[in-house]
Amino acid sequence: MEPSNTSRRTFIKQCVIGGVAVYSAPLLWEMSRANAAIVSPELAAQWQTQVNGQSKPKFRNDGIAKVTGQKVYGRDYRAMDMEGWPKQQGYAFILRAADASHVYQGFSLDHLPASAKPYKVITAADLARDKIKLPDFYGDNMLLAEGQTADYLGHAVAILLFDSFPAFKQAKSLLQFDQTLLRFGEQTPFVSDTKDPYASWRLIRVEGENGAREDLYSPLHDGLFFPSVKDRKPEWLGNPNAKGTVSERGLYYAGEIDKQIASAQANQQWQVLEREYRTQIIDPMMMEPEAFNGWYDATSQTFHTVITSQSPQDFQEMAVHMLLSGPLAGKVKHLVVHSPYIGGGFGAKDHSIFPYYGVIAAVYAKGPIRLANDRFEQFQSGLKRHPFIMKSRLAVDKSTLKIQALTSQMTVDGGGRVNFTPSVTSVGATAMQSIYYTPRNDIIATAYASRNPDAGSMRGYGTLQSMTAMECMIHEIADELKVDPFKLRAANVMESGQRNTQGAIPNGTLRYREMLDMAEQDPVWQNRAVNKKDYEAKHPGMRYGVGFGIATKDYGTGAAAPSAAVRLAKDGKITLEIGFIEMGTGTQTSQAVVVSDALGNFADEVKLAEVDIWDAMQLVQTDNPYIISQQRQDEMAANPRWTPVKAMASSASMSAYYQSHVTRIAADVIYRHGLWPAAVSIWNELYFNTPMGSTNLHNARDGRWVDGKLTALGFPPLSLDILAKRAHDMGLVVGVMGHAFNRWAWAEADFDILGTKERLALDALALQYGEGNATFAATSDTTMSIKARQASMKSNGYHLIDRQAMSYPRAELNNAMVTYYAPCATLVEVAVNEGNGEVTLLSSHTWLEAGKVIVKELVEGQIQGGLAMGIGHALHEGLPPFEAGAGNGTWNLNRYQVPLARHVGVWDQRHTILPQLSDNDPSRGIAEVVMIPVVAALIEAVYQATHVRFYDLPMTAKKIKEAMA
Repeated sequence: MEPSNTSRRTFIKQCVIGGVAVYSAPLLWEMSRANAAIVSPELAAQWQTQVNGQSKPKFRNDGIAKVTGQKVYGRDYRAMDMEGWPKQQGYAFILRAADASHVYQGFSLDHLPASAKPYKVITAADLARDKIKLPDFYGDNMLLAEGQTADYLGHAVAILLFDSFPAFKQAKSLLQFDQTLLRFGEQTPFVSDTKDPYASWRLIRVEGENGAREDLYSPLHDGLFFPSVKDRKPEWLGNPNAKGTVSERGLYYAGEIDKQIASAQANQQWQVLEREYRTQIIDPMMMEPEAFNGWYDATSQTFHTVITSQSPQDFQEMAVHMLLSGPLAGKVKHLVVHSPYIGGGFGAKDHSIFPYYGVIAAVYAKGPIRLANDRFEQFQSGLKRHPFIMKSRLAVDKSTLKIQALTSQMTVDGGGRVNFTPSVTSVGATAMQSIYYTPRNDIIATAYASRNPDAGSMRGYGTLQSMTAMECMIHEIADELKVDPFKLRAANVMESGQRNTQGAIPNGTLRYREMLDMAEQDPVWQNRAVNKKDYEAKHPGMRYGVGFGIATKDYGTGAAAPSAAVRLAKDGKITLEIGFIEMGTGTQTSQAVVVSDALGNFADEVKLAEVDIWDAMQLVQTDNPYIISQQRQDEMAANPRWTPVKAMASSASMSAYYQSHVTRIAADVIYRHGLWPAAVSIWNELYFNTPMGSTNLHNARDGRWVDGKLTALGFPPLSLDILAKRAHDMGLVVGVMGHAFNRWAWAEADFDILGTKERLALDALALQYGEGNATFAATSDTTMSIKARQASMKSNGYHLIDRQAMSYPRAELNNAMVTYYAPCATLVEVAVNEGNGEVTLLSSHTWLEAGKVIVKELVEGQIQGGLAMGIGHALHEGLPPFEAGAGNGTWNLNRYQVPLARHVGVWDQRHTILPQLSDNDPSRGIAEVVMIPVVAALIEAVYQATHVRFYDLPMTAKKIKEAMA
């Protein structure tokens, strides 16, 4: 069979990895038997409407598909739903070890009835024999071998394959909770105790003589340095020397900070608060547990996969390398990766190890095989939010209320596999200062392996943990100083142009003070004392409290690499293709709206999770973008096909800013080099005495979209279908594919577009031209005839433009670590039940600075979702560590408490989205920050109600009741 579904796509482009042709089939919109197939295009198009002459989204772009059942998620697919697959679906089940302290000695399935026996059992011995290895990112020991101790609780020991659902179901019911199935021998030390730290970071900064605008020492100014390791612990060794190496200077200034704190504390100049804060393990609890379906078609030598992943690009490449060894080595000529919608991700489906177990199952299976976690399995094996222990110290000048120093030692539990732990640890460290300016800081963050399940890039990415601790210190030190917390915040709020703990200047305007002023004037805050008295008088046995929290979350990785392709059909229909996947954040809808800035209309179709179409730009990546030297970057940048990063995983806070950047540029190029000259041609031809004078229609920026039609300087408005036809007839630009790179600043290059050299914030550009019409000759200001333009589209249907004067952000900007921020503040009022400790949220108000809002309703949805997640983290959600936790395989929603409607104050939620400063403000990544200030606000509100401070989350009703006793 052919590895493409021609009924869904008229063609499919391919790339080659390791000799394997890789095909992406991003959105399996409908199952073959879905009733939603009857949804008409006219009905599907009704997601947008006109309000006062302006296009507005009426509901989400995928709304019709969602409510009619056409929007189908990855775990919903079976072999019978896949065109060309055999109809018989097989099933896989993973056996996992819930013991990480004894030698594993195997298992027996002799007790299974014949009807429930697997036809294949895959063990570590099979992988060793066939030389199959995990991708390097995930480490080793994919399956636990006999005679070894599990690396962590939940370590997979075997994959069982069944050829029917009844056999699979019967076996799973007998095996899943059988505590005696796996045999264990002698006790051993924990494997994690033998591993060096996953990562250790240190951020030392001392401001210069001119204060916040320069550094005596900082990571950006001087560079980063790292410790040696002794007995599995980091050692920051060296001779402190103010004029020595980067490490010697760092240790000198760290020592000076300690001396200054001790001296000022002794003479009572500074108020010094030292506290330890602990956060818990959190499960992301996405609605759709992870799933995989795969089949190797020996006839066509095609390996088919259906995955549920936020990072299909990475899976595509890593899966190929797994297939280059083992039973299918040399037999796989094609890899097809289907990336349907995923039912929630929260970061936990980004670089999850799960799909690779599916690959192994499919390698050994005799037909299509499905591996799908139930909720017990997802709790046991899915990525978790990292627990932090933070021993922190905050020093404030008593007379000025200015923060003088911040130090912290963070210990991060990374679980059994490294995953994104080093990055999460660094981001947690850089986030600790939150909205406050600190003239001196020494922040150490070290991540360790443990026998807990893996932890990864779950929403918040370390900042939720560290900024909550910082905000709690602000609350408590204000209490000790007997000053209003807003007064303390006002004295220390970071201003635009000041430097962060790494010595970098945050991009753009910081509106923290404006947000604080708005929150301070809120009636709930202003009337808190009166309201407390009145509420407690009317509600005996209830205690009232108000709490406030504020945070500013970085968004970005320092190596962001979005791509977008915008195509304009001859009938005016707009198609947008992007690499991002829809995770519930509304990316599909917002990106459809983004193109309207340039094209006056929303995209008619948005294709998500595109992977291989970007091969048209022929990009190559050679080095780690985080450690590349400037010399190496300069050397490689001379190659017009080189980029620091080819593709990026989808992330909740990345699409609004990063993906929109390329989408906007691509649409704008079509406008300026397609629609505008087409419009000028029509206006000159029909509405002006062109032979005898000039229309002065020389500047594309004079164009204005009104009611979806283009006008300029009083000329008649032209609809998009008319403009598109003329652009196609004239052979103008009607399709643009672009790639960008951001290392806390955008890369830029010159591109020749139809004879005009332009500087664009892209590092790759490819164009498509209209097919032309005999009536129209090449225009006088172009260097290519219509026929030549068509001939130039040789790279998968695009004309690949060679960039010139390439300028990448300098490699040293990696030391900035973060510079893009989005702030959010939350005010809550709560009532605490004296009898059982239960917290009732009476009301909440969120203030958010989102920059340019693309779709207001989507931002509001993020605010509401963030509130629920913050409430869960503060009051309800948490998994015990180690043997009592999720790794033992017995956790589900019967034990794990997520916030319910009654917990989140559904009818008493308010929000304020700060108005943008101008119409060209960038859109900020806000999907993570909206949950962070909720946590600190609730901690403070509970304190104001009970006079008990909590330093260990979550604040469950049981803990609160015990603390009040």
